[in-house]
Amino acid sequence: MSRSRNKWRRALACAAVSALCTVSACRAAVDQVAAQGSGTFASPRDGGTLVVAQTQDPDPGSFLKTSLGNVLTEQSVLETLTSIDQKTGKPRGVLARSWHVAADGKSMDLTLRDGVKFHSGATLDADDVIFTLKKAQDPATGAANQAIASDISGMKAVGDDELKLSFSKPLPNIYDLFETMPILNPATYAQYAAGKVVDGTGPFVWKSWTPGAKVQLARFPGYRDADKIHLDRIEINIISDPTAMLSAIRSGRIQYGNGVSALDAYTLSEQPGFKAISVGGSAFPLAIDVSQKPFDNKLVRQAVQYAIDRKRIVQQVESGQGTAASLPWRETTTVGYDKAGARHYTYDPEKAKRLLKQAGVSDLSFNMVTLNTPEATGVFQIVRNNLAAVGLHADAEALSATEYDSRLAAGKLGAPVTLMLASNGLSPASAVVSRPELLAAGNPQNFSSPTYTRLVKDVTNATGEAAQAKALKAYDDYFLDQAFAVPVLVRPGIAVSTRAVHGLVGTQMGFINLNHVWLGQ
Repeated sequence: MSRSRNKWRRALACAAVSALCTVSACRAAVDQVAAQGSGTFASPRDGGTLVVAQTQDPDPGSFLKTSLGNVLTEQSVLETLTSIDQKTGKPRGVLARSWHVAADGKSMDLTLRDGVKFHSGATLDADDVIFTLKKAQDPATGAANQAIASDISGMKAVGDDELKLSFSKPLPNIYDLFETMPILNPATYAQYAAGKVVDGTGPFVWKSWTPGAKVQLARFPGYRDADKIHLDRIEINIISDPTAMLSAIRSGRIQYGNGVSALDAYTLSEQPGFKAISVGGSAFPLAIDVSQKPFDNKLVRQAVQYAIDRKRIVQQVESGQGTAASLPWRETTTVGYDKAGARHYTYDPEKAKRLLKQAGVSDLSFNMVTLNTPEATGVFQIVRNNLAAVGLHADAEALSATEYDSRLAAGKLGAPVTLMLASNGLSPASAVVSRPELLAAGNPQNFSSPTYTRLVKDVTNATGEAAQAKALKAYDDYFLDQAFAVPVLVRPGIAVSTRAVHGLVGTQMGFINLNHVWLGQ
């Protein structure tokens, strides 16, 4: 398998996690719910069992892949070196106590927390981190950010709790790798896949797994911050039918469901006793195959983008919870985010018509691939009507998630235009080497140029905020001009829980962190 195909597979895992974890039509506010019939407490309460559900079975042998079935267990059973703060975009220490990056950006010194224990009783040390990094580098593992890990050229333990990493080039996106790389125990790792032993350092122990039915987690009494962990147990049920999951939430049988449809989640979050929770975010790029005429002409691609009423999509499909953005980045955490560039493609059908006339194109018909989900279908309907108004006629080729993922991994989307779904939790430096539609080589749009390759390299190599902002601005300008993968919108991800659940949060990459949950009434 080629390296570009491997990148697609890794990026698909991240995109799929985001798709599963997000509920697009809900309000972005956290804990917005009427207090009717619910008690609140000034401080957390200890004890109790959190009962949740997800649509996918766990895959305990693939924690480095950001597997869909692991989104509720990974953050509780295992831990990463650092975690990205969703407000600032800066890394916070988890298993790493401190770190220092050299002035040239080509090496990093890491110091681990003292006395961290795996659930088996073994003490975490630098060799465990090195083992995990090597697993992430191995293409056979299929790690989510293997492209970043592959640029680590050297690893050396300095005592038990310190290690030195060397990089083949500056890696300002190293924290994106850490975000998706839970630290494994080499002594027990071979047992993870069977699901009998999943040996992490997190606040909850993997007690049992009944495939297709349930996972049981129990509080780890030896956790270093045990006094900050309030739940006794977490029960994760597998409910593959989203309608059945919705019924379970309404009835009180479960307190949070991961996989409820967007419309149902929105309706539920409006009712007393339920609340919305922010969990990651996504972008909807409109990917255009430049190898297929007339889309080899950038004027045609630009016309497509000007023809789309992004604000209408945000209001009608996303209930106002999104941004009519032309750039794929997360505004709140992206260094050098270009607000003007994000508004580049405004709704301008007359300009679209002029560009098409200049390109000599009229009354064009083509297929557009889209996911067969209520959200994607809603977006497509508006896009199709907008394009028809300027003489471009798109017919939907709606695919299941499985078929869509399979085509993307094979690099054969089969249509000139594709409405994609991608997580926007990665920094630009990671996204341009991980997200399929942004790759410099082997992207599904067949777009390549020496200029684009150079700009991608500049974004990934830039160190320091001033250099990162400068590199991103140059990239954004070219990206917007070439118009091969401009987003239709960017929106936050929202989940819904009962009001009894407090402290449930999502991570930058869309995982669910249950570690500090406590139960009210």
